[in-house]
Amino acid sequence: MGANDLVSSGGDKGVQSRYNKATKGRSLTEFIKYLGDDDPNRRLEAVKSLGDSNDPKAIDYLIQAVNDPDPRVQSKAVDYLGKLHAADSTPFLIQKLFTVGTKDRLRQRIVMTLGKIGDPRASQPLLQYVLQDVNPDIRGAGIYAIGEIGDQSVHEDLQQLSAYENDPRLKRLASEALTKITTRQLAPAARKASTFPTALEAALSTER
Repeated sequence: MGANDLVSSGGDKGVQSRYNKATKGRSLTEFIKYLGDDDPNRRLEAVKSLGDSNDPKAIDYLIQAVNDPDPRVQSKAVDYLGKLHAADSTPFLIQKLFTVGTKDRLRQRIVMTLGKIGDPRASQPLLQYVLQDVNPDIRGAGIYAIGEIGDQSVHEDLQQLSAYENDPRLKRLASEALTKITTRQLAPAARKASTFPTALEAALSTER
């Protein structure tokens, strides 16, 4: 029996449902169940399925997956929160950023994701993190994310950072971020990506 026969067998919705399940994937409930599987590969697949499900209910479970013991699962969950522009995850991601023990590679992903989400609530915490962290890659990612958010409230502090920053790359990123914030205040404009985050994302993508 072919695919069309399965779908049209006497108008049997049960048959069609089983066919769709077999060809298009499992239900949200099943994806959630696999988040607790002992096999990290299954948990990773569950995160991918949740992220691709376009179901708003998946956000809470993706947030949960950021605390998974496997770094691949953590990273993929953070990536999907950014892809989905999940503003509800902003407070959690900020907390995770400042949590002792969070690996630098995950911190980079978190700051880039906060920039993609674009929630103004992340601006001040990101600036605080940039001022205290010594890792130039994470600081650069944080500055770029601040520019992507475009929150006017951090303009003056970012200007001071730009004036006193000694690293020419970070100074340039701060200048670009200030331009984005100013431009966005005057009129909505298309985002202009910096070469730094492009290189950063390319490096991070190697573990996906």
